[in-house]
Amino acid sequence: MIERRKFERVKMDCEILYPTIIYNNENKTFFDENIKLHVCDVSETGICLKSNFFIPKDSFLSFYFRIEDNIPFKVLVKIIWTKCENGEYTVGGEFIALKSEEMLILRNFVEKHKKMEE
Repeated sequence: MIERRKFERVKMDCEILYPTIIYNNENKTFFDENIKLHVCDVSETGICLKSNFFIPKDSFLSFYFRIEDNIPFKVLVKIIWTKCENGEYTVGGEFIALKSEEMLILRNFVEKHKKMEE
């Protein structure tokens, strides 16, 4: 299979707490402990997530993202695709307007874990 992405992705297992969905000029923040959102993989420019709730295509997802021992930073992700299998949703999106230091944290994480996956 030909890889279409410009940036390599690496696996990541990280739970996201209190995500906010922005869609049709409405914001909905999830505080319920039954709401599950996990990172599957990440690249310098995008992210794949699994959830037990629907996240519409073309919506935005906002949350604090902690990568290893770094200070958490707020990210905004534009959802590019979404699919549902067996009641579990998988979505893919691209990061919007990351600061240069946040991009560096992502780049360093990907480089470190790319070597570990080889």
